[in-house]
Amino acid sequence: MKLEAIGLENDIARWFKSYLSDRQQLVENSGSNSKRTTVTCGVPLGFILGHLLFLTYVNDMSAVTRNSLRLYADDSAILVANKSRSVIEKELMMICKLLAPGWLITTCHYTLVKQNPLSFVLNTS
Repeated sequence: MKLEAIGLENDIARWFKSYLSDRQQLVENSGSNSKRTTVTCGVPLGFILGHLLFLTYVNDMSAVTRNSLRLYADDSAILVANKSRSVIEKELMMICKLLAPGWLITTCHYTLVKQNPLSFVLNTS
């Protein structure tokens, strides 16, 4: 677990793991509740230590990937571009294998998005 790898004592790391594991959520709207769903990632909304966990999670991501890394608020994305879907999948799987050991995560998910390039021209008139 990454928390232990950065030097937190086992008891503290186990507390974090326990606090973040086996959680469920539901949506309440006008007195009606949705079905409970298991939460498999993230930290509880308003969790004061959530920011610290996020910074711990991302502090060395840039050293692991040579691809474009995007960080915003409490989210991260690694962008990989290639014409070959298999090349993209191999690259993303390699990145996931590098990131997953010892981190707060145990699985990696990726989404393949096909985009057409956009051209922008500056109009100086």
